[in-house]
Amino acid sequence: MITLKSYLLRDSGREIEDSYRRMIDLFIQAISLHAVEGEKADHERFCSDMKTFGDRLTPELSISDRFIVVGEVLRAMEDYNRQTSKFLHIQNAELQKMIAMLSQTLIAVGASSDASVAKLQEIEKALEQARILEDIHAVKAQLGECLRSVRSEAQRRTAEGKVVLESLQQELAQSQELLGGGSAHLNLDPATGLPDKTEASKRLQESAASPEGKFLLIAVVDRVQAVNARFGYAIGDQVLAGVADYFCGSLSAEDKIYRWQGPALLAILNRTGAIATVRNEVARFAEKRLEKTFLIGSRSVLLPISTSWTIFPIAPPIDALLRKVEIFTAAQVSHDYV
Repeated sequence: MITLKSYLLRDSGREIEDSYRRMIDLFIQAISLHAVEGEKADHERFCSDMKTFGDRLTPELSISDRFIVVGEVLRAMEDYNRQTSKFLHIQNAELQKMIAMLSQTLIAVGASSDASVAKLQEIEKALEQARILEDIHAVKAQLGECLRSVRSEAQRRTAEGKVVLESLQQELAQSQELLGGGSAHLNLDPATGLPDKTEASKRLQESAASPEGKFLLIAVVDRVQAVNARFGYAIGDQVLAGVADYFCGSLSAEDKIYRWQGPALLAILNRTGAIATVRNEVARFAEKRLEKTFLIGSRSVLLPISTSWTIFPIAPPIDALLRKVEIFTAAQVSHDYV
């Protein structure tokens, strides 16, 4: 139907459309400008991708194609945030190692009082449980106070104090090297950001050498094949990444989690209790049915996510343990999974 309004406001539609396009372009520029920098290469690639998305928003681009560009921007943001979270998680783990090495060095050389040693051990445990910035600031203040006490004790012990300081300097230098390149030499899985099967196999070999108190958790994400077939492998990878993030947040900072193969994740747990106790601990979070919304084209889809999992005690020979893992994973997925 033709109306008088369409003639009176015939040119305003184009102006509004151009305004919306400029607004989206400004949003994309702001996302790139204010993105938190983690790994330098990832940040540069993300900024480059945002510029490419902005360049694609030309006046000739249709409304549906602009929706597609916006969807790609949102997916790129999600991928970059996930990679940055993994980078910061690795840095946090290296900081915890640094505190542990400081404590172990002081205890080993015996240059601090029992009270200082106990305080350092408390700080080490507090750092492992720290999740937010305020917690870390509180631990930092406690550490500064404790180290000032340690320095006073070292000054009162002339010869022994010198040995302690030299040892601490060496440990700190090694910790800084680890902190600066903690993720540089790891083989990382591109879908989840976790260390891959090669890294998991290395750690399993090391754990089998002293297996006391170590358990293997293998978790298979259900229906990933169906998600891949219906929505594409990119969505399947996002499902795996979502489960990986959930497991990382549910396990202890000391636990090591890896992308094994296909839809399987593998974690090495350090526990002093019986295997039944470990199963009960894992069941509290692993048996929860998750739901996650995914952006597919211009629509949002809510998908349920669940896992099948089991626990094995780590014990040599490692080949026998790996056979158990393969049998379990094969029972959860079809043999033609790629």
